[in-house]
Amino acid sequence: MYGEQQRNVARWLQQGAHPTPTTQAPPYSGPGNDKAQTHANIRPVSAYPSRVHATGLPVRQFSGDWKPKWEVFPLKAFRGSSYKYLKVKKDWDDAALLKELSHSYNELRTIWRKWFSLRSVWYACLLRADHTCVYPRRFGPAAVSPSKNMRLRYFLRHPEVLKGRHEFMQVLTARTDLGIEFVEGWQLTRIAIAVLIPVLASLLLAVFYSVVAQDVSGAFTIASYMTSAYSVCLVLLGVLNFVEL
Repeated sequence: MYGEQQRNVARWLQQGAHPTPTTQAPPYSGPGNDKAQTHANIRPVSAYPSRVHATGLPVRQFSGDWKPKWEVFPLKAFRGSSYKYLKVKKDWDDAALLKELSHSYNELRTIWRKWFSLRSVWYACLLRADHTCVYPRRFGPAAVSPSKNMRLRYFLRHPEVLKGRHEFMQVLTARTDLGIEFVEGWQLTRIAIAVLIPVLASLLLAVFYSVVAQDVSGAFTIASYMTSAYSVCLVLLGVLNFVEL
């Protein structure tokens, strides 16, 4: 098999088909070439046409010389059934828009939820927000990949990377009957902190009490009670995160 491949290549070269940037030699299919063939069959990944496409929001065609006719656009920002009007100004760019959206989300979730809630923004989606809807109805794809969710959260945390762009501005101000909803999800980091700190604190208290009072059994009984009581409070906090207050 290998000798036949060599003869074919030699015959191909004798016919004058020398490899050039536009003409490639036939691929070698001898031993040890399985990995190369696998990489050759992989299709190249095309870049997203815009940053809005990369976040999973439904997108229309963009205009390079976008000049809105309005001076102030009323954009509704939702968190569950609660919403807030965001007055989008004509001279804003995407960085200013996402910065104000982050502020609106923090105002909707209040200080209590901002610092003590186990949930935070997971992704955002467009929804129908006109007066004909009793409850806002989501608009666009039913499911978005985790990578697109992470991109949107990154843009909300770092809006400065979108300075000078108007892609999000064009999408979110395209229609007055559409708003944006912040959909929340569980934050593993906050859950881990909320669980580990009390457990370690109860362990330290048990060790300290056993050394001071010379009562190991009583120390760990107290620590067990504290851990059990905290577990009940943690469950209650998780339930309250689902309740719209």
